[in-house]
Amino acid sequence: MKKDEIVEVKIKKSEINFVVWIIPVIALLIGGWMIYRYYAKLGPEVVIYFKNSGGLEPKQSFVKFRDVKVGVVERIEILKQKEGVAVYARMNKDVTPFLNEKARFWIVKPEIAIGKVRGLDALVSGSYIQMASEVGGKKKVEFQGLDEAPLDIILQEGRNFWLKSSSSYTLTPGLPVYFKDLEVGSIKKVELDKSGEFVNIYIFVKKPYDSYINSSTKFWNIRGVDINLAANGINLNIGTLSQLLIGGVEFFTPVAKLHEKIDLHHPLWLYPSKESALHKKLGVSQTDYRNFLLRFNKGVGYLQKGAPVKFKGFEIGSVKDIKASVKGGEIDSEVIASIDVAAFKKTSKEGIGPFEEAVKNGLKARLEQSNILTKTLFVNLVFDKKPGALHQIDTNLYLLPTLPVEQNSLIVQIQSLLTKLEKLPIEHSINAFSNLLEKNSEPLRQTLLSLRKSSDAVTKLLDANETKALPKELHTLLKDLQHTLKSYETLAKSYSNNSLFKKQLTKTLEDIDRASKALRKVLLKLDKKPNALIFGD
Repeated sequence: MKKDEIVEVKIKKSEINFVVWIIPVIALLIGGWMIYRYYAKLGPEVVIYFKNSGGLEPKQSFVKFRDVKVGVVERIEILKQKEGVAVYARMNKDVTPFLNEKARFWIVKPEIAIGKVRGLDALVSGSYIQMASEVGGKKKVEFQGLDEAPLDIILQEGRNFWLKSSSSYTLTPGLPVYFKDLEVGSIKKVELDKSGEFVNIYIFVKKPYDSYINSSTKFWNIRGVDINLAANGINLNIGTLSQLLIGGVEFFTPVAKLHEKIDLHHPLWLYPSKESALHKKLGVSQTDYRNFLLRFNKGVGYLQKGAPVKFKGFEIGSVKDIKASVKGGEIDSEVIASIDVAAFKKTSKEGIGPFEEAVKNGLKARLEQSNILTKTLFVNLVFDKKPGALHQIDTNLYLLPTLPVEQNSLIVQIQSLLTKLEKLPIEHSINAFSNLLEKNSEPLRQTLLSLRKSSDAVTKLLDANETKALPKELHTLLKDLQHTLKSYETLAKSYSNNSLFKKQLTKTLEDIDRASKALRKVLLKLDKKPNALIFGD
């Protein structure tokens, strides 16, 4: 080949190898499909407002519905306009029909209490949002979260019941409810009533035990150990070990009243102990406590908070508060008493009407002594001849008519007897009687001599033969005359100046006078120091 000869370059077209691109293309398609499926499954983003985050974490915490994860928390923002946080969660598309006005959300977090562990699944996975809803209703994407699970969310068959009490007795949600020592439910919620006077306790009882609860059922707080003094001695009731440690609520329904129905919108009363729950009760079984204002002008010094309110021997209430002030040399007092007006009802739906009718018929409040040594008082409801009227002062406060304070009847009788004895002129009577005997001692002596002579003469007359010859009737008459004269002589001697009769009468009158003075001193001492008989001076 010559140097100047140009070699022609042959250009060959390269062939594309499609086999190399198969894997990337397939991977791209799969990735695209996954992205499509991911966004296809995504439902709307919802925002839920809570008071705090409750331990929720973005990208980690889930939203659960029927124990299925249906969403994830994307972000949490602090609200600037009001207190709380806004939790944004991306929901699954299949839960969209449930995002409506019926949907409710609350945070589930682990809580450990004595005898109970709540939110055990959250202990492992962390806090999460629980959702409850049903199909239907207007669609929503903004929701106000709840502080706790709603009471109508029931995971098993049964019913909720509303209890009311004067104290919470340190009961907390999760504590058990017992029936005949069987655990049949639990406490769901404990909250203060809007009035601030009572505590509302909501419980759940499983089937079939819920059918044993009706208007006559009695609930009480389990204290573990109940000690009470009865007529036959001291009764000691000890519960099970779990009841001793954690407590709870127990109930009892009389067998004869198992057929009765219950109004779920009317609360049942929770008693502090089994003894008080099963204690005799006047009227219908359901309680209906109302507050009453009682005004007294004296005598409340020995009245204590917690003192009973009684009617015909039945305890139907207690004293809640006492206010006293000095006015014009007298002490005016206002007593607030809580009275169960159900004692005057025949049915639980009658309200305060029967009690108001009793007041119209003369029912009034009066302070009476329950102990003559300590002078402690209680409020007794009694009927007076004059009719009265019940005036409503506030929503749950009524003005109840009152009567003056009545002292203990025994003390009144003793004081009346002593007053009468003091008014008797005992010393004057003794002196007058002594003077009478002294002035008439000589005539009495002459009378005795005359009687003796007459008696002797009659005796001689009876012994005479001539007298014996007289008819039998006349002889008997003379003997009777002799007997009468001797009796009169004996009687006259008994009234002499140094006679036994005078001495005994004088001694008796002096004893009565000394006893009257001594008893008066004892009553004065008891009035100043009521416990002097127990502890001495």
